[in-house]
Amino acid sequence: MRTPTLLALAALLAPLALSAPAAANEVQPEQKMICKYRMQTGTRFKTKTCKTAAEWEEIAEANRNALKEAVDRPQIKVCGPNGCD
Repeated sequence: MRTPTLLALAALLAPLALSAPAAANEVQPEQKMICKYRMQTGTRFKTKTCKTAAEWEEIAEANRNALKEAVDRPQIKVCGPNGCD
């Protein structure tokens, strides 16, 4: 009588046991490696750079901040001896 119960229980738990390691091996989207090829100044060859999605986003954010700072920086007007034009 116990054998059919154990077999039924094993049949119910088998899909859970198989799916657990697969879920552990899945890579989160922000941890996935993304490789980009970029032209290197002074050569015709490309360099391959691999980083996680989160690292690429940090680089993009730093570039956006640097550009915003350069655009918002006050401009100094240089005047000649005859005054400003």
